[in-house]
Amino acid sequence: MAVRWRLPKLNLNQQLFWKRAFAARTLEEHRARSGTNELPKVLGGWDLIFIGIGSIVGAGVFVLSGVAANELAGPAVVVSYAIAGTAALLSALCYAEMAVSLPIAGGAFNYISVTFGELAAWTVAWNMCLEITLSSAAVARGFASYLATLLGLAPSALRLSVGVVQLDPAAVLLIAFLTAILVKGTKESSVFNMVVTVLNLASIIFVLCVGFPQAKVSNVTADFNPYGTRGVFSGAAVVFFAFIGFDYVANSAEEAKDPARDLPRGIVGSLTVATLLYVLMSLCICLMVPYQQIDVDAPFAAAFLTNGMPWAARVVSLGAVMGIVTSVMTGLLGQSRLLVVLGRERLLPARLSEVSERTGTPIYATLLTGSMAAALAFVLDIGVLAELVSIGTLYVFLTVNAGTLYNRYHQRGSGSSPLPVLAAVLGLVLTSLGFSLSFTFGASWVAVAVFLALFACITLSLKLLPIRHTPQRFQVPFFPFTPALGILFTMHLIGSLGWPAYMRFGVWMLAGCASYALYGVHGAEQREIEHNREVQARHALRSNRAQLSSPSAIRSLDREGYAGPIGSVEMESGTHTYAAAHVQAERHQMQQQQRLMAGQQNSSSYDAAED
Repeated sequence: MAVRWRLPKLNLNQQLFWKRAFAARTLEEHRARSGTNELPKVLGGWDLIFIGIGSIVGAGVFVLSGVAANELAGPAVVVSYAIAGTAALLSALCYAEMAVSLPIAGGAFNYISVTFGELAAWTVAWNMCLEITLSSAAVARGFASYLATLLGLAPSALRLSVGVVQLDPAAVLLIAFLTAILVKGTKESSVFNMVVTVLNLASIIFVLCVGFPQAKVSNVTADFNPYGTRGVFSGAAVVFFAFIGFDYVANSAEEAKDPARDLPRGIVGSLTVATLLYVLMSLCICLMVPYQQIDVDAPFAAAFLTNGMPWAARVVSLGAVMGIVTSVMTGLLGQSRLLVVLGRERLLPARLSEVSERTGTPIYATLLTGSMAAALAFVLDIGVLAELVSIGTLYVFLTVNAGTLYNRYHQRGSGSSPLPVLAAVLGLVLTSLGFSLSFTFGASWVAVAVFLALFACITLSLKLLPIRHTPQRFQVPFFPFTPALGILFTMHLIGSLGWPAYMRFGVWMLAGCASYALYGVHGAEQREIEHNREVQARHALRSNRAQLSSPSAIRSLDREGYAGPIGSVEMESGTHTYAAAHVQAERHQMQQQQRLMAGQQNSSSYDAAED
């Protein structure tokens, strides 16, 4: 039944804010609250793997390798990709444990909600919304350029120039088409994504098969690591963002048929495939062209043109188009599922949580996601916000890694103090930041070693703390080293960003906290009241059913010719009334049971007579 949403007034209630901001629920409480408007479970392991591959392996695979090899790492970009893939895997394993523990839509928002409370969860969701929407819009704007190149036109031929603004109707049409598929159904969307992802992978395999025969080993062996160790890690910081997207699998957790089995496969499997492809692609371009001559804008297309194969450059453009389609589609899918859970919690309007009975999809959330992405892609050049998206994404990864540590060493109701593990997590964050800044700004190796030694001591000290909670279905391997190293890599990447990114991030976080204090906290409190009343209503219904289960109650109702309500529970979301129709249904069920019992007794009597 649709819930009627009444918009909360925008006002600041300090007492309510402090009551809700840091109150964390248990996993069981969170699962119980997500029981309404559930999404159908239609995604298997392969569906989730292809969602992950489609979101990770986009058009960036054809561009980032050239930038990292030419300007940062040289042929050692292969090592940069391996390091970045390993760093992403550390966070991905924490995501897998999180998603299996709480397999409902919303991904990191739910996990942080039960770990650090509602305010921290809202800041995570606030940054996820920015990341997914802007990323989808930015990638969609690249669709027109690659499509024009594929058709033999200038990259800007499909855009409209209005003054200094470049309007992009092709991006709007792409987003509208993909939104329509997502509204149609999750399974249909998964099949479409799988087909397009296969075409994208086929184009990558084609590039490898055609590119490696053009290889010259001397291009790599002559000067494998021209920029040194710092260059390798700087390259890893840049190409790390090519691995973002595995978290979209966690956002689809509620639709997984077997979360304990399929979610780890989807998250880790897609990331492993992406890492292998990236390493091979970077090795291929470095073998084809000396790193000083690699084109930073279109490395593979330029390399094929240099080797006299313009037709192969067209295939590269086709692969980029397919990669854009899958990236945008999986982004829209992940964002709509995040809006569903925010609507359930009333941090956003409740209508966003409604799931269509006909299609099994959240239509309002999907349409809102598509509309926002299309509007941004049509008019804006998203490049100026790229660093803001990056630091927001890294913040989400950081909270998931920290939450994995915190959840193991502290459990609500256990009587244990959270201070030791909080102090350890804070120490890991600060020493990781110190390592990153000393490394980035060229401090002596002694300073770098000191920060790493402090980090190692804090990590080892975690082994002295008693574990309060152990997940039953999937556990992060090599605990606590995996989440601790995830914090180290994530903070290193955050430290490599510039001060403008930190300033924009601070402004964005302040805006998010203001939104929560003035709007979200009131809606969440209203949802809490409604949830408690719904629980009371279910208890009342079970009590009524128990009272109606006796034949004497039915005979009494028959004699009285009862046609009114048994009882009602007044709720702000509507009045739930158990009326005559409910009584008649209970009466009919009881009469059927009585007839069945009478038939069994007659049958037993007949068998006894025969004997």
